[in-house]
Amino acid sequence: MPANKQIANAIKKSLLKFDFTKLEERCSNEAQTRFVLIEPILEVLGYSRIDDMATEITAGWGQKNDKADIGLITKGKVPEIIVECKKYGKTLTDKEASQLNGYFINTKNSKLGILTNGIIWRFYAINEATKNSNLFEIPFLVLDFSELNDLLFENLSKFHRNNIDIIELLEEAQEFFFMQGFDNAFATELFEPSDDFIKAIFNRMHGKRMTDSVKEKIKSLINSNTIQNALIKVIEEESKNGNMIITTAEELKIYHTVKTILIHNKKIDSDRISYRDQKNSFNILVDDNNKKIICKIVSSRNKYSIEINGNKYDFNGLESIVALKKQLLDVALPYFN
Repeated sequence: MPANKQIANAIKKSLLKFDFTKLEERCSNEAQTRFVLIEPILEVLGYSRIDDMATEITAGWGQKNDKADIGLITKGKVPEIIVECKKYGKTLTDKEASQLNGYFINTKNSKLGILTNGIIWRFYAINEATKNSNLFEIPFLVLDFSELNDLLFENLSKFHRNNIDIIELLEEAQEFFFMQGFDNAFATELFEPSDDFIKAIFNRMHGKRMTDSVKEKIKSLINSNTIQNALIKVIEEESKNGNMIITTAEELKIYHTVKTILIHNKKIDSDRISYRDQKNSFNILVDDNNKKIICKIVSSRNKYSIEINGNKYDFNGLESIVALKKQLLDVALPYFN
C-alpha cells in the first residue's frame, strides 16, 4: 500500500479546485459540513456516495440507538472504515475520539476509524500491543487540509479506494504505535531513570556492588550533559543518513514545561495543547492546528532557541522558559476565548 504518485497527482488536481474559504461559510453545522466538505473529499478519494458510503449506520449498544455518520466500503459489501463527522473547525478532543471508538467497537467488520471536522482528519486503529478491541487513543496519522502539500496528497493516496490496502495500513499503524511507545519509554528513562535501567548501566560498567551513592551518581550522569551530547551525536548521524525528523528528549522536555506553565491558567484546556515536529522546527500548538502556533523550538549547532510571535529567545535551561510565561500566555490565551 505505498503512496501512488498517479493517484496522488489526481487527488492534488481535484483538491486544489476546492475553495475552502467559501466552503467554510456553508458549513454552519455538522450535517452541512458532512454534505458540503467531508463527503466531497471522500469522493475525491474514489468513494461513491451511493455505492461506497453507508450512512447513519446503527452502532448503538444496550438501549441506545446511536448511529455512526459514515461507513466506507473499501472492498466487498460491508463498511470497514467508520467516519465520525464534526462541524467545520470544531476542536477534536478525547471526547469525540471516545464517541468514534464507541461506534467502532459496535460496528461489525470495522478495521479503521476516522475523526474529522472537514479540515483536520485523524486516523485511528487498534493498538495490538494493548490486547483490547478499542481504537488506540492516539491517531496513527493526522492530516491538515489547511495546508495542501505533496505529503498530504501522498498520504491520501494510501486511502484511495483504488489503492487502499487495509492490512498494510494496520501494519503501518502498529509500527507507529511501537515507535511512539519506544520514544516515550526512552524519554521517561532519561528523565526519571528506573532502578532496572540504572542497574543495567552499572552491570555494563562491570560494577560489583550497587550502593545508594553509586545509584545517585549514575542517575545524575544520565540527566547530565554527557548523555545529552551523546544523543545529539546519534541524532545528527541519523539525520545525515536518512534525512529523517527525530523528536529529541530536549524538545519533549521543553514541550512539557511549556504545557505545564500554560495549564496553570484555568482558561487553558491541556487536551488542546500538542506538538508537531517538523524539519525546521518543533512547534507547540493548539488544536493540532498550524495556524494556532504558540511557539517554535529551533535547533542550531546543538543549541536551542524559542520563537514566540516572531521574537527569538535563547534556551538556557528550563528557567529560561519559565521567564517567558507572559509571552507564552499572551499568544495562547486568545485561542481559548
